[in-house]
Amino acid sequence: MDLLDRTRIQKAAELLQAVADYPRPHRNDGPKLRLGRLFCDLSRGHVHGEDREAIQEIALQHGIKNPDGQRPFIPFSEFRDLSKASAGAGGFLVSAEVPDPAVDILRPWSIAARAGIMIETGLIGDQTVPKVTVKSAPYWLTNESTAVTASQPTLSQIPLTPKTVGGLVAFSRQLALQANAENFVRRELMRTIGMAIDQAILNGSGAAGQPTGLLLTAGVQSQTGTSLSQTGVATMKKLVAEANAPDEAISFLSTPAIRLLLESRERATTGSGFIWDRDMVASRPANVSTDVPTATMICGAWPAIYLGIWGQGFVVEIDPSTGFKSAVLSARLLLSCDAAITQPTAFCVASSIT
Repeated sequence: MDLLDRTRIQKAAELLQAVADYPRPHRNDGPKLRLGRLFCDLSRGHVHGEDREAIQEIALQHGIKNPDGQRPFIPFSEFRDLSKASAGAGGFLVSAEVPDPAVDILRPWSIAARAGIMIETGLIGDQTVPKVTVKSAPYWLTNESTAVTASQPTLSQIPLTPKTVGGLVAFSRQLALQANAENFVRRELMRTIGMAIDQAILNGSGAAGQPTGLLLTAGVQSQTGTSLSQTGVATMKKLVAEANAPDEAISFLSTPAIRLLLESRERATTGSGFIWDRDMVASRPANVSTDVPTATMICGAWPAIYLGIWGQGFVVEIDPSTGFKSAVLSARLLLSCDAAITQPTAFCVASSIT
């Protein structure tokens, strides 16, 4: 290797080191939070001085008074690297990195979010979603002196209250020492909670702390699923459109098994094409999810579903005391949310599909 090559390698190494040491924009020159170090320190019951200052600064930025040093609030932006673990519990993550900040909980995994539901975050108090139940009527003027007859719309409210879903994962101090385990734990919990929210939006029981889902909401239209045909899915689209749902927002959602069934069932005569063709049903987009109940298809205008999320979205807590004697840490993610079906008639459901 000649001198020129060695010089280039040295400069490249210096550049990489400079990038690695470059502070995150939102941190400036203040205290830096090192999550791997924080996890290890929490297991010993003592937080490093710089981490403690960073936790206090983050809490101040988010309006949290008297932060608990053993249960720190950690925002999305602090989750960055993905690596490590041992054996099947995480060993395949060694040396893998994800430099981007964490994404919204629903976006990577939620079929409901991709379908276009309305999502609002940062809620504080209990919410009421106003809804027009009877629209006002227009009035044609016979001539310029004709007075318009008053017509008042009728309003109602859909109440929303926080319903909290959480996930808990225990992992070892050794994993925290040898890897940035918190990012793997974060991703796992986000997947779990994202799935729970999808299930609640579609089929939540409205009991035991769950929101009331679409399939259990009064007023949702229905279509027979027996020998579901092209006429049946077209009728579902017609019923939704007749409820004055925005036509461009209408799409279908079903299970992988129903997709397989309809991808093999022709629209009419032989050679006419299949009912589910290239992810389209009745000329509208069609998606699948295992969160949809068996033998069920939903057609609807998905912006008619409102998902409210309270606070910052996630509360991240690290508890080093649960398995203190065995050096086991616990990570918990909590999300407070509620869902409202603002226009039930904007949806039509076919069940027991054959």
